[in-house]
Amino acid sequence: MRKNKALAVPFILWAVLFVVVPLAMIVWYGVTVDEPVPCTEVLLDDGTIGYELEDGTIVDTKPWQKKAVISLSNFKRMIEPTYLRLLLRSLKIAVITTLICLLLGYPVALILTGKDFKRPALWLMLLVLPMWMNFLLRTYSWMSILENSGILNNWIASLRDAIPAFDSWLTNMGVRRKIIFLYNENAVILGMVYNYLSFMIMPIYTVIEKIDKNLLEAAADLGANPVKSFLRVTLPYSMPGVMEGITMVFVPAVTTFVISQLMGGGKVPLIGDIIQNQFGKSSDWHFGSTLSLLVMVVVLAFMGALGHIDKDEDPVKEVRIL
Repeated sequence: MRKNKALAVPFILWAVLFVVVPLAMIVWYGVTVDEPVPCTEVLLDDGTIGYELEDGTIVDTKPWQKKAVISLSNFKRMIEPTYLRLLLRSLKIAVITTLICLLLGYPVALILTGKDFKRPALWLMLLVLPMWMNFLLRTYSWMSILENSGILNNWIASLRDAIPAFDSWLTNMGVRRKIIFLYNENAVILGMVYNYLSFMIMPIYTVIEKIDKNLLEAAADLGANPVKSFLRVTLPYSMPGVMEGITMVFVPAVTTFVISQLMGGGKVPLIGDIIQNQFGKSSDWHFGSTLSLLVMVVVLAFMGALGHIDKDEDPVKEVRIL
């Protein structure tokens, strides 16, 4: 028993150092603001101006230091319409990204687990392989594809030159020679879907792969067609993987800032961009922490609701086909 407790010590230290301490710092910065050290101007004996501090100390120059005081002013600033609109936009884009990843990822996971599909491990590795590359490199690659002088625009221009009818059709549709693919919400959503799609496929694939194949065979013996077998067996038993995939996509999507800055070009700011700017350019760690607490509450509420749904939809032991 003592050996088991000793093995837990490194984990506890790691959790305290990298989870508890940063969280405590965010909470502290979030509920405080920096205010100048209070002082009063006084006339010194030599006729010069001095500054008297709270403890009675008199100094020659006005103190530049600031001290943190507990205040709710950042919370009042947080609920201003500007920041609420950014939060709602972030939630909207995260939800759209999650739904697209689910619509694309579930069929892929289902195909990979099919009994007639050959070498699923190889295809799964090919899907995950791009995730081994640098996140920024993958995003810049998409930018080189979608930019005005990028691969996609050059390819479309070549088709327009080669096929006059295609060019006339696009012209009548109001499509210019250089199509703007970047620096809008669609580009941001595309970047998120590409970067987070594997996070949806992996958990769904893992859960479907573990479904007892005898259940599907029993459903077929009872006269269920493939559609009914999917709705009554595969789908209910795969819901834990679906919920895990939704969480793994939604959480990073709602907090991202790199994709929106690069593929959005600064024209689609999200709540993550504002938080990053507060810790970077503005150096206002207090307001940045307050916004971080807001996002944290939203994410925890989402995960709590998702966990409640997952608990209510636990697959039953008995599978009814009729």
